[in-house]
Amino acid sequence: MMEIMAILLFCMTVAVTVFSCVSDVRTMRIPNAHSVIILAAFAAAFALAPQLFGRWWEHVGAFTVMFAATFAMFSAGMLGSGDTKLGSALALWVGLRGLMIYLLFMTLAGGVLGIASLVLRGKKVFRDPQPESWMAKAQAGKSVVPYGVAISFGFWTALFHTAIFHHTLDEVFRIIH
Repeated sequence: MMEIMAILLFCMTVAVTVFSCVSDVRTMRIPNAHSVIILAAFAAAFALAPQLFGRWWEHVGAFTVMFAATFAMFSAGMLGSGDTKLGSALALWVGLRGLMIYLLFMTLAGGVLGIASLVLRGKKVFRDPQPESWMAKAQAGKSVVPYGVAISFGFWTALFHTAIFHHTLDEVFRIIH
């Protein structure tokens, strides 16, 4: 039963990443509440079913590495503070085992979004986008990337790669049934 609750908390986390993507594209902001929910969901899931995760320090280590990297990028003006918080909170879920895949696919997706921003820059591809949206800002010539989308994509890929909580999908389905 505890394992099922942990899996439901994981599903809630994935849903929150979708909301973060939508918010970032529409407003270029990721609400702090999203990161808080993700952190709380991880803490609760780990407390409920620690056997589904690796060693606790691997998750804290991934959080620390991601926070250091994204904070440096934030300090250099490359990311927003919401990106730093979201990226760090999601690193808890992937742990050190999934961190390199997370970073790789986050970077690749960020590159694709960066190219898309360059293509949109100064062009009127979309008619009347919302004023605070990524499209409106990019079309106005600003250098903007909704990096929450790249962060979420990296997270989803890392989870798939590590087969959700470091187990095979067969084990997950066995737990559910």
